Amino acid sequence: MNKKYSKQLEDADRANKFTDWMYSEIKPFLAGSILEVGSGIGTYSKKIAKDFTCNQKVFSDFDHEYVGILKNKFEQNETVSVIHLDLTKPENSSIKENSFDSIFALNVLEHIEDDISAIENIYEFLRPNGTFVMLVPAHKFLYNCMDEAAGHHRRYSKKIVLEKIKKTNFKLKKLYYFNFLSIFGWYINGSLSKKSVANENALGLFNKIVPLAKFLEKYILNKKMGISVIAVMEKPGLK
Repeated sequence: MNKKYSKQLEDADRANKFTDWMYSEIKPFLAGSILEVGSGIGTYSKKIAKDFTCNQKVFSDFDHEYVGILKNKFEQNETVSVIHLDLTKPENSSIKENSFDSIFALNVLEHIEDDISAIENIYEFLRPNGTFVMLVPAHKFLYNCMDEAAGHHRRYSKKIVLEKIKKTNFKLKKLYYFNFLSIFGWYINGSLSKKSVANENALGLFNKIVPLAKFLEKYILNKKMGISVIAVMEKPGLK
């Protein structure tokens, strides 16, 4: 377990307004059986479990310690399964092809060196007409010691994401930036101050101004700039 990355996950888990906002971006695209890739300590898993009570849900992670945490959290939920999943070695998982209607991965693909193969493996897990939603960190100029501490191989752009999707069989449905205001905090904290973890006070402040951030994105910025890129893809149906 990466202790610095775990600290980031714990801090984010306490920022409930921010995580609710991010969750609201992906929730509309989820339906049927759901797989979460890279569940971590379960920040978004618990939201899924609450809102999709009757759906089959599988929460997963590459890290065995996180898998243990998830199992403890959801052991009483009969509609939830928790598994270890390494997207670079999908043959070692219990997941079969065409198993899910929806799959999502929030801040996961940047941790995987061969991200295109990972996307292709997710494609195989989906049923025809199934949906994959991914969120990844944006903009190369923002890559700093915080990315390194978190184990990021890269940051993306809409252009880079589009190029990678074109190398797969996915059909792109939506592609847009998310969370503009966090760019400043990430740059100041990681690029200027050279800190490897986010400042808790700054994160707490941002959590309080989430309503302002949402207003700016909806009515002024129109999702044309942000610290993350969100892509919504579909696996074409059978002809």
